[in-house]
Amino acid sequence: MKTLLPICLLPLLGALAGCAGVTTEVSATGGLPGAGAAAVYRFVPTPAQAEGGEILPYPALLRDGLAQRGFEAGAPEAARYLVSVAWATRPAEVKVVAADCGGECAPAEGPSFPWFGRPYVHTLTLRFFALPDGGEVYKVSAVKRDRNADAKAALPYLVAGALARLPYAGAPQWRVKLKSATGADAQAGEAPAMPQVLSVSPADQP
Repeated sequence: MKTLLPICLLPLLGALAGCAGVTTEVSATGGLPGAGAAAVYRFVPTPAQAEGGEILPYPALLRDGLAQRGFEAGAPEAARYLVSVAWATRPAEVKVVAADCGGECAPAEGPSFPWFGRPYVHTLTLRFFALPDGGEVYKVSAVKRDRNADAKAALPYLVAGALARLPYAGAPQWRVKLKSATGADAQAGEAPAMPQVLSVSPADQP
């Protein structure tokens, strides 16, 4: 009986070792026209962010990612879009269901093994509002699950996942696999680089 637990753990540890890299689950709604010379935007805080003075960590990471996809941060009078950014980290056992998700915003939780640490869910949502009327035209959300309570550590993966195939036309749910950063890739006190995208596929594909 004493050797049963190590023996049982061997297949589990092998499976975990085979899951190298990081996976984010992405959902998108609405339509975003192709980027071009007129795709100028400016960030706007949500009411809660404005009230609390909350500042997005690594804002340059998001600006650079959008720039690579043809979106340019510009002066307020030149903006074609307002872009709001919301992010959150919560324990996985705390469920959050949005009214418009239809139960499909995030995949169901897998089995939890408490001896590996408490599981957390990190989310990032970008919402595009078209000017001059200000109506929401597009929303993309990325979800990452791990056992690290540090929201800043998850943010580069969330940004990379949300932007990997913007605007994610053709399917509402996507799975983005990213290269896991190493100690050499992310030095303490320095802004991280955008994680490398390994694959992007609709969530209903294996």
